[in-house]
Amino acid sequence: MNKTKKGVFALPFMVIITLLQTTISLLPGVLFLRDSSRGPAILTYMVIYLLLSDFFQLIGKASYKKGSFIPIPIYAVKLVISCVFIFLIAQQTAYQFAVILLAYELFQLLIFSKQFFYIDSIFYSLLNAFFKGIVFNQLLTINYPFNYNFSLIKPFIFAFALILFVTILTQGMYSFLSRHTWFFILAILSLGLLYYLLITQFMAHETVLWKLVLFILCNAGALYFFIKSKNVRKKELLLNIFALISLFIYYF
Repeated sequence: MNKTKKGVFALPFMVIITLLQTTISLLPGVLFLRDSSRGPAILTYMVIYLLLSDFFQLIGKASYKKGSFIPIPIYAVKLVISCVFIFLIAQQTAYQFAVILLAYELFQLLIFSKQFFYIDSIFYSLLNAFFKGIVFNQLLTINYPFNYNFSLIKPFIFAFALILFVTILTQGMYSFLSRHTWFFILAILSLGLLYYLLITQFMAHETVLWKLVLFILCNAGALYFFIKSKNVRKKELLLNIFALISLFIYYF
């Protein structure tokens, strides 16, 4: 009976988490769209592309935890569909966008590789946060023609630090090598980075007090229920809801 229930609720859970993760990846950029010359044109393609990618990442992590991997033919179909959307996005923007998204495909491919314990690696944490916190938001907000400078990253550093914290805690739940203590230590360090960023921004008058207080209350509540809950799916759902609310608080 329990196995049947797990099977029934597995797909809805994955759909909900996929929707949340895609929203988290694009929300800061969406709130900056008024300053973008092309963002709205590629937003639909980006949403569909990320929904597909996030769904397969969930499948990949769940398989990894059990020591299994997605069959190559199934992943090949996903790769073909992804390439179609990458082509459509590049048509609306520039070839550089295609190069960036193909790099993201390589990042995803490592998740499904049998040769690496990639989800147990800090490189997964950093790259996932980098792509979802900074890269995708910049693809939506960058202006044309390209006149890029690294100061454009600054508005999305908070998103990077927040997603890094959530990614690390999630990795601990999917760890095949049982590196739970390692990820707990990394989570504490990333949370410290997050608060250091917020406090320094507040001291520099780059953010307001009410946002800082709301984030602290939200974070305290999320951590309380995360520690208290014994259900892994509830923990993951809670982390994603916390990330979404925190992004609204910071970027709205």
